[in-house]
Amino acid sequence: MTQLTRLDPSHLPAIIALHHRVIADLPPGNAATETDQFFADHLDACGQIFGAFDGDRLMAYCVLGLPRETDPNFGTDHHLPPDQLGKVAHIDGVAVDPQWRGQGWQRRMVEHRIEIARKCGRTIALSTVAPTNFPSLISTVSTGLAIHGLIAKFGGNRFLLRRDIGPDQDAKFPSAPDRAIWCASDDLATCRKLLDDGLIGLFCQSSPHGTAPRIGWVPAIPA
Repeated sequence: MTQLTRLDPSHLPAIIALHHRVIADLPPGNAATETDQFFADHLDACGQIFGAFDGDRLMAYCVLGLPRETDPNFGTDHHLPPDQLGKVAHIDGVAVDPQWRGQGWQRRMVEHRIEIARKCGRTIALSTVAPTNFPSLISTVSTGLAIHGLIAKFGGNRFLLRRDIGPDQDAKFPSAPDRAIWCASDDLATCRKLLDDGLIGLFCQSSPHGTAPRIGWVPAIPA
């Protein structure tokens, strides 16, 4: 299978082109429209970008954010204490060419970035996904990132997801218990109420084509 490789500044034009090609096909608000500078920064100072090619053509990329002290940090959305912000890795933007969709690239790229984040000494993986971005939501939750919040961000609503990735914290993939409470991902009022009640979204089941997946909510386990 095609390997993911770390990209460098020479790949910046291809990354930008793929980003805009994919964004143009998505409903408004499903993904953040990133600036060219965002990608340039993550190729160098505050992260890494990985990609997969078909010959010389970039077909998929994924962004790993390794925020420095002065960089924006998803940990502030989770109300992490200051001494934990340096442990955060961002499982950030992804783009997959339409020709390669449905091949498991989203999940594979999440797992790849988590492994790299561990090697960089980060122990908390955080991500955001729009409730209406159904493929990304299903893929991200399937890798062990659980929904811990729902806020306005990036010009729309975003679920806040977290997975602890320390060396002794392997992801567990249990079956949904009978006590799980289920609701559609785009039923924001119910999602907010369940979050306010102290539950987290640990499971995500696909639904018939074009309809919102179902999120399974369970009580959060105290740290």
